[in-house]
Amino acid sequence: LHANKKNEQIKMKNPFLVAIVFILSVIILGYAYYKVTTGATTIEVNELLFVIFLGGIGTFLLFWSLSGMLLRIFMSFKKTYYKNLNMFVLRQVSSKVNTTVFSMSVISIMLFLTIGILSSALSLKNSMTSNLKKLAPIDFQVMKYVDTSIDRTALEYTDVQLEDSKLSIRETLNRLDINVDNTFTDIVEFSTYQTEELTLRVSIGEEIKKVTEQYRFLQVDTKEDIMKISDYNRLAKLFQIPTYELNENEYIIVADFDSMVEVRNPSLKRKTPITMNGKTYLPKYEECKDGFFEISSNHINTGLILVPDDAVRDDMKAKNYFAANYKETTEEGKDKTEEFIMEQTKNHPYKDSTRMNGMTKDAIYTASVGLGAMATFIGIYLGIIFLISSAAILALKELSESSDNKDRYQILRRIGTDERMIRHALFTQIAIFFLVPLLVAIIHSIFGIQFANKILETFGNEQLLPSIIMTATFLIAIYGGYFIITYLCSKNIISEK
Repeated sequence: LHANKKNEQIKMKNPFLVAIVFILSVIILGYAYYKVTTGATTIEVNELLFVIFLGGIGTFLLFWSLSGMLLRIFMSFKKTYYKNLNMFVLRQVSSKVNTTVFSMSVISIMLFLTIGILSSALSLKNSMTSNLKKLAPIDFQVMKYVDTSIDRTALEYTDVQLEDSKLSIRETLNRLDINVDNTFTDIVEFSTYQTEELTLRVSIGEEIKKVTEQYRFLQVDTKEDIMKISDYNRLAKLFQIPTYELNENEYIIVADFDSMVEVRNPSLKRKTPITMNGKTYLPKYEECKDGFFEISSNHINTGLILVPDDAVRDDMKAKNYFAANYKETTEEGKDKTEEFIMEQTKNHPYKDSTRMNGMTKDAIYTASVGLGAMATFIGIYLGIIFLISSAAILALKELSESSDNKDRYQILRRIGTDERMIRHALFTQIAIFFLVPLLVAIIHSIFGIQFANKILETFGNEQLLPSIIMTATFLIAIYGGYFIITYLCSKNIISEK
């Protein structure tokens, strides 16, 4: 009959046990944070699932230990504990400790998912759209493997396709009845080269052991892509990116994939030499230079080695490239040109005789905008669902608590407690329940977003700050809105009326 007037019995936990559990929770969360940041490059799927599990356990243990520590800590500060209605508030919070630890843990994880999903999705969308102008600066690019002494069994070429691989891309396009001179302008034809002498293992040099330990999935025996400095500079002028100069015994590595830049820079700083055709070359710079040679919506250049023109031989050619703009300058004209090229490459009788891989600016833009829109929709949808669910659970719980505690607030009034002090106590109690899981979620998110950026780094992270600001706006508007509404409704519930 008097259940609503009784607090849940407060059992002061063993301080030694609480301290041990708190330290354990910090260690567990610290290990999880390490694995998703410093150890992100070596983590496997099973390990990731285990880390997520550890994060959940660590969060629960953290809340359990904090619930046992905070009341004892505040009780040791007598002035603070007995000031105003602090004792009443802390007792109210602590009285429900057994039922709030688990729910606080779940809500904190849901808020963490909200922050992580929203920030990553918005960052992905912003980065993809902002990268387009830089990473796809021309209308058309196509690549074709070159017929050399390199074993191409894995490519499964037919005899006819093998014969076509001996032709230049210009000749292949003409055989598809695509008149190169009438269709394209600003044409740059170039090649990349490969040799058994130069693999990633060789270019990394003495850093190979450290790199293979840190990046276990890196294929270090992959042949490096090499390009003549003159070819790269012609392409760079077309792309409107920096050009470079080389002396006869120097090389440069250009890359824009951040993880591979981190892998390569220590080797360049050590002046790691490379040898081709009996001649040794040293790096001109101590770090990778920003650059790329294939149009894309993402940062995909893991490393291109630029060498003097006489450093490579024709029999080292691996791929031929053709880059150009359309002669048509209007959007309608460009669309018609692209439709014609697509029609010829899909339906022309010669289409099965060649193996070319092409990409156009329009296709990249269309795919990027579509993927960005989908990522934004899914991110906002899931993020807001988790956010509203978390806020709603807390709001309902606090409204229920306010209803149960109505008689207690009436008693405070009868003994002469100021109404402003009562409202402040109510506000503080609700704020604790709303802010504590949010603060833990924000700490989780600091490391979680770093992991997400590692996974999504090919898309770039230039737009991370705006996405975080947008996520904070969602949190303030929705989570803060629920907090204010909960306080106002609770204030009405405990009012004298």
